[in-house]
Amino acid sequence: MAGLAFVLLTFSAAGLAPQSAAPDAIPPVVLDDVEVLAQRGRALVAPERELDGAQIDALGAYDIGEAIRRLSEDYALGEAPMIVVNGRRMADPGVFSGFPPDALVRIEVLPPEAAGLYGAGDPARRVVNIVLQRRFASRDGRAELNRPTAGGTSRAALDLRRSSIIETRTSQLGLKADRTTALRAGERDLTRDSAPGGDAATLRPASENYAADLVQTGAFGDWSASLRANARAQESRTVSVRDGEPAESRRSQQGLSLTGGLNGALAGWSTQVMLSSLWSRGEQSGLSPSQSEQQSISANLALGRPLLDLPAGPVSVNLSGQASRARSVVERPQGEQTSTGRTLGLNGGVSMPLARRSGDGDDGLWGDLLMTLGADLSESDSGRGEGLNAALSWTPMSALRFNASLSSARRTVPDLQRFEPEYYGEPVVVFDFVRGESVEVLPILGGDPGLRPPRSDHLMLSAAAGPFTALALQGGVNFERAEAVDDIGALPAPTPQLEAAFPERFQRDASGQLVSIDQRPLNIRSALSESLSSSLTANVPLGGEGARRGVLRVTLNHSWRLTNRTTIHEALPELDRLAGDGGGVSRQSLGLSIDARRGRWGVNIGARWRDGYRFRRDFGRDGPDDLRIAPFSAVNLKLTRKFERAIAGRDEGMRRGVGLQVELEIANLFDARPKARLGDGRPAPGYGRDDQDPLGRTVQLSLKRRF
Repeated sequence: MAGLAFVLLTFSAAGLAPQSAAPDAIPPVVLDDVEVLAQRGRALVAPERELDGAQIDALGAYDIGEAIRRLSEDYALGEAPMIVVNGRRMADPGVFSGFPPDALVRIEVLPPEAAGLYGAGDPARRVVNIVLQRRFASRDGRAELNRPTAGGTSRAALDLRRSSIIETRTSQLGLKADRTTALRAGERDLTRDSAPGGDAATLRPASENYAADLVQTGAFGDWSASLRANARAQESRTVSVRDGEPAESRRSQQGLSLTGGLNGALAGWSTQVMLSSLWSRGEQSGLSPSQSEQQSISANLALGRPLLDLPAGPVSVNLSGQASRARSVVERPQGEQTSTGRTLGLNGGVSMPLARRSGDGDDGLWGDLLMTLGADLSESDSGRGEGLNAALSWTPMSALRFNASLSSARRTVPDLQRFEPEYYGEPVVVFDFVRGESVEVLPILGGDPGLRPPRSDHLMLSAAAGPFTALALQGGVNFERAEAVDDIGALPAPTPQLEAAFPERFQRDASGQLVSIDQRPLNIRSALSESLSSSLTANVPLGGEGARRGVLRVTLNHSWRLTNRTTIHEALPELDRLAGDGGGVSRQSLGLSIDARRGRWGVNIGARWRDGYRFRRDFGRDGPDDLRIAPFSAVNLKLTRKFERAIAGRDEGMRRGVGLQVELEIANLFDARPKARLGDGRPAPGYGRDDQDPLGRTVQLSLKRRF
C-alpha cells in the first residue's frame, strides 16, 4: 500500500504537469499598481498541505483545537505538533485552540524542515501554521446528549463561549459542564468470571466535570502579550467488588492554571517568553483514601534570527531555555509524603540552506536543500539529559519532497511521571493467563519517583509528492526506527513469566483471583520498533464559489509495523510483540476519512481497520492457551444540518450566519465488538458481546447555535 501510493505519485511528478501550481510557483498578481507577492500569514516554508475555509468547515470540528487533532490523525502528525500563528512563532499558541473554526482563514501543514526553521527542538516534530481572520466575533452555545443504543448510561454536556478578534487584540470566555451516569455490570450480558455482587460494579464510572476558560491577547507597541486562565473541577465514582462486597471509590480534583506569553523583537532577535503556573488539589476515598496537592511553575524563553547570508539564503539560529519547579504533597492514613522537583533545559539549532531553486520555474540542479543541526541539555532531580539531532530536507521540484532526520538523546523524567499521586483508575478487563480467565481489575496508576532517565535513538525517512491534477492529489511515505534503553512504559496483561518477574505488581484475593495490577510507569530495559506508514489525500470540488463552495475531502492512511521487540527485565527474554510476546500488537492498520460539505449539509465518515494478532501465554512459542485476537473494524458517522440565517450587511467572506446547527453523530455505526479465540480454537473467556466494549454503538445529538 505504502510503496504503491508513492510510486503512483512519483510517476505523476515525473510525467505529468500539475494543474494547480504549488504556492511558491504562483505568479505575482498586479492590482492597481500593487504587486501581491505572498498571502497574509504565509509561513517560512511553503506548506505540504493546505486547507482553506471551506475545507476547514468540512471537518465538522467545534473549535480550532479539534480541527488540528483531526488533521494530526489524518496525516499522522503526532500527538503534539508545534503550532505557529499567522506564520510566526508564539509563546503560547494554545490561546487560540478554543476559537471556532471559522475564525481561521486557512490551516497549513508544513513540511518536516519547518521544525528546524521554527526551533521546534525535535527535527521529527511537525509544524502547523494557522492563519486567523483579521476581524471576527461570535457567541456560540452547544448542548450534547450522548447515549449507547444498548442503554444503561448517558452523558449530557453544555458549552458556552464568546470569541472576538480585532487584528492583534483577541479575547474569549468559555464555560463547560458535563455529567455522565454510571454503567453497571448488571446492565450488560457478561460472560467473564465475576465475584458475587458483581452486578453492582461499574463498567464505566459516573463523572461530573466543570471548567471555565479566559483568554486575552493584545499589542503593546511592537510587542504582543497573551494571558490564558483555566479553572476546572471534576469528580468520578467507581464501584468495584472486594471480598464479595461492593466498594465505592470517589476521586475529585480541582485545579487552576495561568499562562502568560510575550512576543516581540529584542536586539534583532525574534523573542517569545512564557510563564505558567499550575495548582491542583485531589481527594480519593474508598479503597485507597488520600489527599494530594500539587504546585508547579515554569518559564520558557525562545530566541531566533537570521545569522548570516549564504548564496542559497540566510542561515537561521534558534535558541531556547526552560526552567520549572514542582512540589507534590500526598496525605494518607499511614503518613504524609512530600516530593519536589526542578528541571533546567537549553536547546539550540541552526538551519543552513545548501541549495535553492531560482524561483523562475527552473528547479536547477539540486532544487531546495536545507540542513538543520541541533543540540540540547537538561538537568533535573532525576538526572542529566542531553541530545543531538540533524535533519536534511530536499525538494528537487515543487511537487516532490524528501526528508531525513536523526536524533540521539538522554531525557530527564517528566515531573508528572515521577510525582503524580497513586490512585485507582477505572476498572478494566484483562485476560489472566495464569488461571485462563478474564476478570475485571482495578489498575493502580500514578507516578514513580525512582524512574531513570531514558536514552533513545530515532531515525525518520520520508517522501511526499503532490498536489497533482484538479483533485489536488497528495501522498507520502514515512519510515521510522526508534531504539530506546530504560524506556518508560507500563506492564502488559499478566502471564505466568511476567508475574513471576514482578510479583509485587499483581494483587490476588484469597481464592487466587486477580483483583488489581500496578500499572504505574517503570523502566523497560530496551525497546526497538520500525514502522512504515503512508497517506493519500484528494479534494473533490462540489460546486459553488468562495467560502460557500462544496468540498469533498478523502484521506486514506496505512500503517505497517515492521519490527517491535522489547526486553522488559533482565530476567526475561527479548519479547517479539509482533509474534505475540508480552501483549501482542497488530501488524497493520488502515484508516479512511471522508469529509464533505455542500450548502447547509455536512457529512463526516471515519473508518478504521486493525489486523488480527496473537497474544502468547508463554514467551517464545505458540500454544493452545494463547489468545488470538480477531481483526477489528469500526465506522463513525456524523451528519450536520444548518438552520441559519444571513446577517444584514455581513461580509460575504464570513462562512457562518446566525442560527441553529444540528449534528447527529453515531460512533461505531455497525456496533462492532472485539472478538477472540484461544490458540486451539476454543471460545476465549471474557470476549462475549459486552465484555471488552460494553458501550458499543453510541448516538450523540448536538445542538449548536450562534447568537
